[in-house]
Amino acid sequence: AFQRYGLESLPIVGLIAFAGGLVLTLRGLKELGKVGVEGMAPKVVGIVLLREIGPLITGIALAGRVASSVAAEIAVAGARGETDALRDRGLHPADVVVAPRVLALVLAGPLLVAYADALALAGSGLYASLAMGRPGWLHLSDVWAGLTLKHAVAALAKGAAFGFAVGLAGAYHGLRARGAADV
Repeated sequence: AFQRYGLESLPIVGLIAFAGGLVLTLRGLKELGKVGVEGMAPKVVGIVLLREIGPLITGIALAGRVASSVAAEIAVAGARGETDALRDRGLHPADVVVAPRVLALVLAGPLLVAYADALALAGSGLYASLAMGRPGWLHLSDVWAGLTLKHAVAALAKGAAFGFAVGLAGAYHGLRARGAADV
């Protein structure tokens, strides 16, 4: 489950995060420059990327890509009678079918957020070096100067929360499914 939900989500999370970091840096530097605080722009962009954009991108990717997969897998198990067989053996389907998937998503969420944050910061550094003529390492150094441990912890906690919510939502809809497709 972890590989299917976590590792296979890397390409879409990475692509969206990289582009998001690039675009947020573009807009952030221009808009903050208009009000005369361009020196604060890398710090503000870094905080927004780390705390908000990385977790948001991860949550959206998990909700769109993974929740439907979880629901479908659980619904198919129910249609095949697997959940009824578990109940006959004295096991609750939530313990065997739902819990591993939710746990995999709770663990994958923070890792995907860290990956999204890294690629968003890479996109930010690329924009700074190509469009502004400023070395990317100098821009990222300014970004890191504005970040604290609490920003990283908040982002990772959001990743775990999104993973938990996506897992539960997918499981809920999978367990509620009734009937089977007639072929």
